[in-house]
This record gives sequence, structure tokens and C-alpha cells, in this order.
Amino acid sequence: MYLPPQFEVNDRAWVMELIDRNPFGSLVTAGATYPRVSHVPVLASLLDGELRIVGHVARANPHARSILEREPATIVVQGPHAYVSASWYERPYETVPTWNYVAAHLCGRLRECDAWEAVRLLAERTEGAAGWDPQRLDSGFRDGQLRGIVAFEMRVEELYAKAKLSQNRTRADRERVREHLAASKDQVERACAGEMARFLAPEDTL
Repeated sequence: MYLPPQFEVNDRAWVMELIDRNPFGSLVTAGATYPRVSHVPVLASLLDGELRIVGHVARANPHARSILEREPATIVVQGPHAYVSASWYERPYETVPTWNYVAAHLCGRLRECDAWEAVRLLAERTEGAAGWDPQRLDSGFRDGQLRGIVAFEMRVEELYAKAKLSQNRTRADRERVREHLAASKDQVERACAGEMARFLAPEDTL
């Protein structure tokens, strides 16, 4: 990922929160003719001081073999994003439009992990205390379903995180962009405005 210094985020806690709020990523490997991509639910946690990502794929998915063979992989997680019109800037015809976004690339080697643990953790994250409980499944049905997936964990060896949120603009332009996005009817654009507010220092607001 292209990482100009003003957009780079060196904060593991920020990345974990990004994944917690956007727990659906792209698993990418390079073992085929073209890079192979699967879209999977993912969870982040710390294990022995290392950032660990857990997820699963269908056993029929070619990525199942990537997991069993412990291939190197990248998991891409993206948060809110929005088009930014140059018309919002103080001097719109001395610049061009752009796109604001937040994303993280997590790199490491895949390895198989316990499928039941992965399912239980994902259900715990997505269902909450009153939701669907995998513990209540009939054991025979549960075991049959588990045989249909391959769970993985990845210990993150390289981490690239980016928050491109108009940090390269003047404070007046940044606030204009944030206000336009905050007023949008699109919830993703409003969420992007929220990300901007998180990165705007108090002295940056007007």
C-alpha cells in the first residue's frame, strides 16, 4: 500500500478498532495465475503480544488449500470512504478532487486453527448475548457444518495502516470537507466525516 507519511498510522490499537468496527476483509494470496481473493469475516486479537487475525473459508474454497499449506497472505480491511470534490476547497481550481478513506493491510503466513473456536468467536462478536448461540446446535449437525469449513489464523508480521483524511489540506479545507460529508444522505460518507473528526486536532477546527 502506498503510504505517504502524513497518512500513515502507526497505532496497533487503532487497527484493532478498525477491524472491530469493520469485521469483513479481503484475504489475498499470490499462489495462482492471478492473485486469489476471498471475502471473509475476520477478528483481531492479541496473542502473546502479537496481533492475530482469525477467520474461516468454505472447505471447497481454493483458499482452504492456501491455509493448509501455510501460504503467505495479506488481509485487507477497509473502513469508511468518500469522494471529495475540489469544489469544497477554498481555491477549487488550484487543485483536483480526491478520495478519503481508511484501510489496513495485514501480512503474515496462514495456518489452520480450530474451526469450532473460530465459529464461536465470530458468533460472540456478531450475535451478542441474546443472539444465535452455536453452543445450542445439535452436536451431529454442528460437527457436519464444521467439516465444511477450514478456519485460519494469521500472526501479523507486517502491518500497513492508512488514514487518508485530508491531512494534506489547510485546516479550513479539512473542516469544509468534513462538514460536507457530515451533511451527506449517505451513511458511509457520514461515517467518513466521523473518521475525519477523530483525526482533526482541536486546533484544526474553526
